[in-house]
Amino acid sequence: MHFALSEDQRVLQHTADEVTARVLADSPVGDARTDGGALRARLWSTLVELDLVGLLVPEQQGGAGGSLTDACVVAEVLGRHIAPVPYVGTAIAAAALLRFAGGPREPLARLCRGEAYSVLLGGRLQDPVGTATVAFDWVEGARGVVLSPDGLAAVHDLLDIDPLTDVDPLHRLCGVRPVPAGAASGEGARRARAAAWTGAAALLTGLADGALRQAAGYARQREQYDRPIGSFQAVQHLCADMLVDVETSRSITYGASWAAEHAPIDEAERVAAAAKGHAGAAAIRVCENGVQVLGGIGVTEEHDAHLRLRSAHLHNAVFGNTDAPLMLLAGRVLDQA
Repeated sequence: MHFALSEDQRVLQHTADEVTARVLADSPVGDARTDGGALRARLWSTLVELDLVGLLVPEQQGGAGGSLTDACVVAEVLGRHIAPVPYVGTAIAAAALLRFAGGPREPLARLCRGEAYSVLLGGRLQDPVGTATVAFDWVEGARGVVLSPDGLAAVHDLLDIDPLTDVDPLHRLCGVRPVPAGAASGEGARRARAAAWTGAAALLTGLADGALRQAAGYARQREQYDRPIGSFQAVQHLCADMLVDVETSRSITYGASWAAEHAPIDEAERVAAAAKGHAGAAAIRVCENGVQVLGGIGVTEEHDAHLRLRSAHLHNAVFGNTDAPLMLLAGRVLDQA
């Protein structure tokens, strides 16, 4: 079996990296906190023009007809750059729910054209059961996508919106008027959940990789006692641990990206749960270690290290934190026993 990215996927990776870097070179990512959404809109429109938002949508429905692995390639790049766009919530979680769990078809085509759709979650950012009250990766004018009680994906206008700005300013949450929601019991809904777990794991892997690159670059340049701090064993050990976390997260995430689409549903859920559980905890560790390597500058408001760490905490928390995937894995082990 061939485990590496295909040539087309490497081109996709390079393209996403190049365009994201170009947009963020003109406007640093920190500007997204105060520019009224201008940077987010500019980068999002670029991704739409390149058909990167509709990668999970079949061609006959207006999308690019790509795979979840393709979408994860883009999500990892965006995480590495801390890009302030709702890719996991819209292009992966909402798109997967609309594709795999049935429901209306027209929203998929509109999503590909750049219209805002936000996946709806419970109050603790878990899969909603009964009602959904929080829009994840919310932007102005977004409509909400949720699994309805009848087991099909449904789209709702969001009312009584209450944006939350104190968690992650780059990936906003928004309280909304409760809408009916059902449990992911059918195969389509379960596969959509596996895709959402995997997409979050890909972005978390990118966040961790960006923190590692930033820390290693700083350690090569910053000097203490007339030596680069990267020559000190304590710093080397931190960076080595960060590298292990990044590479293991990447391996399990891309394995899950194939399984979530192609494997039998029980296997798809198992591997996606493992990817989300591992990548979330690993990304937080790596981002925290990155701040340690950066030292005093890493805890300043002006530096972007805190934005990376906040995004890691949020994407670890969504779709049930590490608890939901780990409980699923534990349940499988106990059932086999």
